[in-house]
Amino acid sequence: MTLSWENIVDALGGESVWRKSFGNELLAGRVPQGSWRASLGWGVIDHIMRTTTIEPLMIRLSSEPMAYPGTYISTRIDGGDIVHRNWRYGAMVEYLRSGATLVANRADRIHVGPARLREEFEYFADDPAWVNCYACWTTQSAFGRHADGHATVIFQAEGSKRWRIWEGSGPGARLIEEADMHAGDVWHIPRGWDHEATGIGPSLHWTFGLHASTPEDLARTALDAWSNRPRTEGTPDDGGELDSLMTALASDVHRAREVRSAQSLERREGLSLPWSVESVPYTGTRLRWAARFPPLVEAGDGLMAIESLGVRLRIDGRLAPWMNEWSAGRTTLRDDTAGIALTDAEIDQALDSLVRAGLLLVEQAR
Repeated sequence: MTLSWENIVDALGGESVWRKSFGNELLAGRVPQGSWRASLGWGVIDHIMRTTTIEPLMIRLSSEPMAYPGTYISTRIDGGDIVHRNWRYGAMVEYLRSGATLVANRADRIHVGPARLREEFEYFADDPAWVNCYACWTTQSAFGRHADGHATVIFQAEGSKRWRIWEGSGPGARLIEEADMHAGDVWHIPRGWDHEATGIGPSLHWTFGLHASTPEDLARTALDAWSNRPRTEGTPDDGGELDSLMTALASDVHRAREVRSAQSLERREGLSLPWSVESVPYTGTRLRWAARFPPLVEAGDGLMAIESLGVRLRIDGRLAPWMNEWSAGRTTLRDDTAGIALTDAEIDQALDSLVRAGLLLVEQAR
C-alpha cells in the first residue's frame, strides 16, 4: 500500500478530529507499517541527493559550528557563471558523522513521493503547503527549542527522534509532551508552539507545513487580539479602538481574498505532453487535476459544472467517480473504468475537453 494523505489524517484521528483540532491541539498517531518507504524512506532522500542541481538554500547542512556550503559543495565556473555543482563526498560524510543535520527544503520539487503527498495535503486543507526533510546520525539538536509561524505535520520515516513540545511559546509555556517518534509515527504541532527535536541515532523525518490565510483565521486572530488588549481601569472606550480594529480587519480580509483569488489560478507542474498538443489515445495513462487547489463542482441534470483555473466547463455527470478522486487531489488510471458508465469513446471525448481546457494533467502510468 502506498502512503496517502488520507492515511495520515486517519492516523491523527480521522477527518472530524482534524477539522476540530488542527491548529489548536497536539495530535499523534501511527500509519500502517511499511506503507511510506517508497514515498518518504531512505531511498527518497538518496534520490534527491543524486538528482538535485544543488540550488542555494534548497539543500544544506545545519551544524554547530556552521558548515559553510563551500566546504561541502564544489562548483565549476565558466564565463563567470556557475555551470555545475557537486557534493564534496568526503566532507559531506564527515560533517554528518560529526553531528550535522542534512536539510532538504521544498523536497517536493525534486521527488514525486513528497510531491504527491504535498498535493494531497493542499487539496485536503485548501491552502498552500510545503514539505522539508531532515536526516541525521547524531544525538544533538540541530535547531534547539523554537516555534514555527505555521502549522506542522511531522512524519518519522526512518529511525527515531526525541521530541519535547510546549503548549504555546516562551518561558511560561507548559511542557506537554516529551517522547520519542519512531518510524511510522505522525504528529501535528500547532502554529506558535515551542518544540525541540534531538537525535538518538539515525533518523529521517519530514515536516509538512501549512499556513492558513482564510478570512476566518484573520478574523479570529484580530478578535483574540482585541479581547486580550491591555486596558487601563476606569478609562472609557470611546469606540476609537474598535473602529481601528474593524478597519484593520477589513483590510486584512480584503488582502486575504486577493491572495486566495490569485492562488485559485495556480497550476500544478506538468504540460500533459503529447496529449495537450495532439490527439493521442489515453490508454495506459494516469490522470490528475491541473489546478493547485480543488475545483468547484456542481451536479445537476446529468451534468457536472466545474469551475477551476478561471475556466467553467460542463462534463458528463457519469464521470463523477473520477471527479471525486481528482477533487481530493488523487489520480486515476484511464484503463480502470470501474463505476464509469460511459463507452471508451465517450470517456476519451470528455477527457479531450478537460485537457484542451487545461484542467486535466495526463501522464504515462508506470
